[in-house]
Amino acid sequence: MTLATLAMRRPGALRRPLAAVLGAAALVLPLALTGIGPARAETRLTIYSATDTSAMTAVIARFEATHPAVKVEYVEYNTSELYEAIASHSHLVDVVISSSMDLQAKLVNSGDAYAFRPPNADALPEWARWRGELYGFTWEPVVMVYNKAAFADRPLPQTRSELAGMIRDDPDFFRGRVGTYDIHLSGVGYLFATQDAQRGYQFSRVAESFGRARARTFCCTREVLDRVASGELVYGYNMIGSYTLGVVRQDERIGYYLLDDYTLVMSRTAFIPETAPNKRAAVSFVNFLLSPEGQAAIATSPELIPLLPEATIASGHSGVPGTEGRSLLPIRLGTGLLTYLDRLKKEAFLADWSAAMQVETASQ
Repeated sequence: MTLATLAMRRPGALRRPLAAVLGAAALVLPLALTGIGPARAETRLTIYSATDTSAMTAVIARFEATHPAVKVEYVEYNTSELYEAIASHSHLVDVVISSSMDLQAKLVNSGDAYAFRPPNADALPEWARWRGELYGFTWEPVVMVYNKAAFADRPLPQTRSELAGMIRDDPDFFRGRVGTYDIHLSGVGYLFATQDAQRGYQFSRVAESFGRARARTFCCTREVLDRVASGELVYGYNMIGSYTLGVVRQDERIGYYLLDDYTLVMSRTAFIPETAPNKRAAVSFVNFLLSPEGQAAIATSPELIPLLPEATIASGHSGVPGTEGRSLLPIRLGTGLLTYLDRLKKEAFLADWSAAMQVETASQ
């Protein structure tokens, strides 16, 4: 990951466009300066996103190749910062992309989105589209990660109940060595936690066991993965599967797996703000993400998994091995995602989570 990308990820840091990451080849220069001739009119498409620049580079390059009159400015945020930026109505943005399906649904529900119908809308799973305004374009299971050396001579927990019991029975092994999202900072972490909570009491057991183990919390997936790989942590809970798979393929020290009780599946979503200055180009981009060609481009990214299975198969992308026969629960777009975004309910949930977790953040 480049220094430019890292700067974009720091809260309050100056955000820089994709051109800063890709280098001179991505810069938009008047052709007159090159001696080739007069510059051609170009449309600048501004995308605000909570997806790593490295994950989207190949997708954007392919879009620009098929839409030469459009140049993309890609600005990276974390999920919570992105929501605040869009909700403030102080930015002119053409496309908004995030893994926090609930925060995206809240923005759309407030009337901030432009409605349109992609040509292949009927091919999209019902759970991944909402109101003709919000569309999912990836398929990403939520996985558990572990340090292979640490678990070389011990079994992995296969359910959330087993995980809580294992932490209770062997506190010395797990103390200070379990990592998960800080749901105060991470929008997608909050989404996963509230989805867990809706599935029963085991979430409370897990949170309480994490508290006894002095689990550590982080803003971002990569921070957990790096520490699990190094052995500073031995276990990571509720990690984004696509990012995890990209790391696992390159680092033999870290492994991942799916629990037997259930596996959440999230989708990165995109919408076009009603105030987008370049709606035509924005519609073209979202249509591209959902098209067979766009899904094929997504399949080439080591950090993303396309929504449509035929794109995964055609590209030779393995998806996430180990999902076959599992209890997969896609997170459905809709008003149901707004329940835990109610101010009072969110405050209560965060307070209960913090009390159970006895939260220790990465900075502590």
